[in-house]
Amino acid sequence: MTKQILSGALFAGICIFGMIYPIYMDSGVIVDPRSVVLGIAGLFGGPVVAIIAATITAGYRLLLGGGGLYVGIGIIIVSTSLGLIYRYCVKKDWVKINLVQLLLFGLLIQVIVLIISTQLPATAFEKILSTIAIPRLVIFTLATAFLGLLLKNMDDRQNTEIALRESESRLSHHLQNTPLAAIAWDINFNVTQWNKTAEKIFGYSADEAMGRHPIDLILIDTSKIEIDQVYKDLLEHKEGTRRSNYNITKDGKKIACEWYNTPILDTAGKAIGAASLCEDITVRKQSEQLIWEQAHYDSLTGLANRQMASLDLEKEIKIAKRSNKSIALLFFDLDGFKDINDTMGHDIGDILLVEVAKRLLNLTRDVDTIARLGGDEFVLIIGGLDSPSCVDRIASNLLKKMSEPFTLGQNKAYISTSIGITFYPQDASDPVEMLKNADQAMYAAKSNGGNSFQYFTPSMQQNAVSRMSLISDLRIAIAANQFQLHYQPIVNLITGDIYKAEALIRWQHPVRGLVGPIEFIPIAEETQLIVDIGDWVFREAAQQSARWRTAIEPSFQISINTSPVQYKNDAFSAKDWLDYLDALKLPGDAIMVEITEGALMEYGSSIDQKLFDFRDANIQVSLDDFGTGYSSLSSLKKLDIDYLKIDKSFVDNLAPHSNDLALCEAIIVMAHKLDLKVVAEGVENEEQRDLLIAAGCDYAQGYLFSKPLPAIEFEKLLKSR
Repeated sequence: MTKQILSGALFAGICIFGMIYPIYMDSGVIVDPRSVVLGIAGLFGGPVVAIIAATITAGYRLLLGGGGLYVGIGIIIVSTSLGLIYRYCVKKDWVKINLVQLLLFGLLIQVIVLIISTQLPATAFEKILSTIAIPRLVIFTLATAFLGLLLKNMDDRQNTEIALRESESRLSHHLQNTPLAAIAWDINFNVTQWNKTAEKIFGYSADEAMGRHPIDLILIDTSKIEIDQVYKDLLEHKEGTRRSNYNITKDGKKIACEWYNTPILDTAGKAIGAASLCEDITVRKQSEQLIWEQAHYDSLTGLANRQMASLDLEKEIKIAKRSNKSIALLFFDLDGFKDINDTMGHDIGDILLVEVAKRLLNLTRDVDTIARLGGDEFVLIIGGLDSPSCVDRIASNLLKKMSEPFTLGQNKAYISTSIGITFYPQDASDPVEMLKNADQAMYAAKSNGGNSFQYFTPSMQQNAVSRMSLISDLRIAIAANQFQLHYQPIVNLITGDIYKAEALIRWQHPVRGLVGPIEFIPIAEETQLIVDIGDWVFREAAQQSARWRTAIEPSFQISINTSPVQYKNDAFSAKDWLDYLDALKLPGDAIMVEITEGALMEYGSSIDQKLFDFRDANIQVSLDDFGTGYSSLSSLKKLDIDYLKIDKSFVDNLAPHSNDLALCEAIIVMAHKLDLKVVAEGVENEEQRDLLIAAGCDYAQGYLFSKPLPAIEFEKLLKSR
């Protein structure tokens, strides 16, 4: 406001000075610059300045008094008003302040002044018209335009300076308070500016940093030469750069920084220094590193994971291509790991996996890659091999060391390892193919009993393809009605009657023909398809039992084989089977289920409850292949087993006074003492039958009586007996 008052007074002073010292054109005819000055005051000064200037000027005119008072006051008011109107139009962007418009503005004021002058006495107005009208219009119009341009130039310059000062102030405030370190360097790479964030990041105050070179300030020893060259290149090429590097703080802490560097140029384009913005990205780097490690390393063992193993394998393949070397990939699977998990718990299982990882690391070179693919599967990548022959020794040593006991807290665990081995470039040319080959070789080693290693062969690939095809076909076999049940009679050795049979599944494959259970049941168990297949067998056998009970023998019973996998699977429910028997109006003894000795020991309570449900429903249970497993007498008693089936291996070599006969007699006596019935499998001749009868065996089945038959042929056999 003070500035506006002073400006208004200045404009008024100029007007008053002109009124005190007017220009005399003729006797009684004078002119002064009031109209020009007040018009310009309204245009550039604004309402406050213009009103102050007009008021002071009008006051002085009133003080002078005399003739033409009202004309003089009118000129003051009109000039000021026209200036304010022009200013308003400029603000609305209707007009511009330029030479042409200033000339028109000045001319308009002077024309109106002449019009106002008509209010003077006629003689005075005539003198004005004849003496000063034209000069006034010309001179004062030009004076208005000149003064307007002069003030516009001064105003523009002042506004520019103000804007520049404000911009510099804002920039300075921004640089001082930005979350980035803002640092300026002179031509010698010494600090000339150091903001608050730089103080916070690096620990040096501005006073400590000013004038110092970064080599003595924030650079780690290993990067001093490199960063100095970066600065020289920046000044030479005059282009901004971005880079990440590690720096050192005042207290010696190593931090990761992101730098944005720009050269500072003078008006001639010469580099006179540089400006840098710096961000502390240590936390971000640590987070990125953590995310990368989580994506590439196993959280339990700290070993590389499957993704990292693939990357390392790709890298080794590139090296092998250049050096004409070989790569060995060893695929490990722990034999017996599942037993450790089931008996000792998953926590102990995890400890075992960690110990396995440590042992593998101790047995291999630092340059080799050990990875855990998941579960109890590991791989070892050995690169730079001149010959694959040395791997035999490595694998043998690994098998030996891995079979040594593991100390797990208060427990000791014994496991072995199955290893599959493949080579680049002999067997495969890419990581995916190598992993697949090694997996197939490992599977072959495990199928051979484990605790061994197996090299990949092309036949394994063919077998794997065939196996995958079989799995695919097996998934649709039930829906496509490709399964059949064949029935083998179980003969009462005392009477010769047949009122029992074992249901044996067959797969009528549309391309392969008749596929036996030995070929597809293990695959069905591995893929859990056995649950659906077993359910189909039960329902098919139950329906057949219902038909034969009605048509042939009211007490007919069909025995079905069940898999240990069924009992462990939550989808398998004894209640569903019992409900199905109720729907067919069949008693429980229409069906007998056969289980293996291994199932009793392997699955514990998960099988016990289902067997108890069968017992309560009067479904009898037969223990298959007895003598080949490791069932205990307590299990026979606790689970209320009804039948023992003597394995075919004992029956094959039955002869008078033979060990096999002694074993069969012992089994039969023990079973009868426990109130169990005995069925002998694989009876193929009359001598075997007679020896079993003499030993007191209850039932027998085998080719002596009949091979397994389709339902229609089996029914003919029953009717013929």
